[in-house]
Amino acid sequence: MRISPFSGGVSARGATVPGRELGELAAPSPAAPTDANFGYEGGPVIVSPRVYASFWGPLWSDEAHRGEREALVQFLQDFLASSYMNILSQYGVGKGAGQCGTWEGVSELPAVNGSMTDSDIHNAIQSLINAGSLPEPGTPSEVALMIFLDERIEIRDSQLGVVMCEPNGDNAFGYHNHFTTAAGNPFYYSVVPALDQKCLEESCPEGGCSLSQSLTQLQRRTQVASHEFSEMVTDPEINAWRDRNSGEENGDVCNGRSTTINVSGREWTVQQMYSHATDLKGEPACIAGAPAPIPPLPT
Repeated sequence: MRISPFSGGVSARGATVPGRELGELAAPSPAAPTDANFGYEGGPVIVSPRVYASFWGPLWSDEAHRGEREALVQFLQDFLASSYMNILSQYGVGKGAGQCGTWEGVSELPAVNGSMTDSDIHNAIQSLINAGSLPEPGTPSEVALMIFLDERIEIRDSQLGVVMCEPNGDNAFGYHNHFTTAAGNPFYYSVVPALDQKCLEESCPEGGCSLSQSLTQLQRRTQVASHEFSEMVTDPEINAWRDRNSGEENGDVCNGRSTTINVSGREWTVQQMYSHATDLKGEPACIAGAPAPIPPLPT
């Protein structure tokens, strides 16, 4: 979702393809691609992502949350090894399944609690860098941080227009953004909130959510994580791969289109991702993998 000129995220509503509703996305003809305005705007991509997960909030230490935490770590490792990565290679990210960056590790920040702004998140990330729990990104920056919030943390940022899991005004289920560290380097991150039942009910009480209430909390988190990771690495500074008119990123075109992938006998819920290369050929635009890495699109 194009929340503002500064960030991208998962809309609380369904697919954002102009003129279509969720579930109505048909395979386009070569003469009429789903998103003809999608393209490269000149900004950086994360060519070889160094992927970290960070778990924020006091609840991640209890027994139930420890299991969820372990599952999310396994998901990220399996995700990087999956054929889903063959979609992202067309945008200059990685070289396909198992060659789309590296899994680096986990950090935690149990002390944060309550409502946060995006500036609060920058300060929290900087504190982890200062403590040596996260690395200072280099040049070019290749750190890709996935932040998972517990149920006690909400987001309300008036500048970005992001409201997540608050008692009222919710409009998003996740977002990604960037900031400049104290050392002067760009740092790229995605934020995935708790996505518990209460969060969904506040976000779309009348229904029509881009996340299904029939999914488990873990499935919602992995679906949003797949959306945000794909946007973060292909459009980390909100000026690379996107629709030049609407500002929508690759995750937005297929927003809410839930499916599953299987890796080493484990099944994970993800969102289908927009493939501009197949879209231009008249093949399905929203896919969850490809048999081989899709060659890079011209820039």
